[in-house]
Amino acid sequence: MKASRIVIAAGSLAALSIVAFSSLTHEAVAASGAETLAVRKAVMRSIATHFGAIKGAIVSGDQNRIKAAARHAMAMNWLSAGIPTVTPQGSGLNAGKSRALPKIWEDWAGFKKAAAGLTTESGKLAAALKTGDAKAAMAQFANTGKIGCGGCHRFFRAKKK
Repeated sequence: MKASRIVIAAGSLAALSIVAFSSLTHEAVAASGAETLAVRKAVMRSIATHFGAIKGAIVSGDQNRIKAAARHAMAMNWLSAGIPTVTPQGSGLNAGKSRALPKIWEDWAGFKKAAAGLTTESGKLAAALKTGDAKAAMAQFANTGKIGCGGCHRFFRAKKK
């Protein structure tokens, strides 16, 4: 229970960062590249933490835990909608350690479409989790990873060295 509260608190902090950044102009956000990168990394870590918590719930097979994990999927859904906001033009380049590829800004429409894929798939994941059906939840979990996360990571993120 305590770990769940920590995850939710971390997600909330990342979400607040998105709200704060979305109120700034595009140029102002881009000008503070290191801060933008730090927020983007916090958002991505939060999404990954929620995704991990969901997997743990599904693997447990506990129907109540699976249903409760829908909150994690809803947090992922909300956070993923802000990904373009925390990825303004040039914010991944020369701002510190980042695996963001220049292709993000070269193919902005494609990047936004890929980020929207995570929003769509995490929404479907929340619905699947709410049923408590481990098999259906695992199938959508896989789709969320492949289409949602993979939609960006395959094309817009450098491989780990």
